[in-house]
Amino acid sequence: MGVAEDFAPSFTQKPQLRQEDEGNRLVFECKVLCSPKPEITWFRSDTKLIEDNRTSIKVQSIGTNLYAVVLELDDVIESDAGLYKVKAKNKLGEVAASINLNFSRKYFN
Repeated sequence: MGVAEDFAPSFTQKPQLRQEDEGNRLVFECKVLCSPKPEITWFRSDTKLIEDNRTSIKVQSIGTNLYAVVLELDDVIESDAGLYKVKAKNKLGEVAASINLNFSRKYFN
């Protein structure tokens, strides 16, 4: 058996959003197929997100060349709304996908 060829990232699941902790935590999740492991970057609008006490970024291997990519936002506030973009990149290419986060007014009442 030969060594598997490296290949550029592609999404097997586009970003999806779910709420946890009664809406206080938002979890964006997608799945990326590639080799080698991708570098992941998340953006809100055009601002690169960095990990802090409210923001967590995870990349977890869930199969051969398959990765779960997760962005968690804790203590959600109204200004967290906007267009989120995830970019997966390796030496052979990159791919990006977006998901929009909107709040209804009642969400914060």
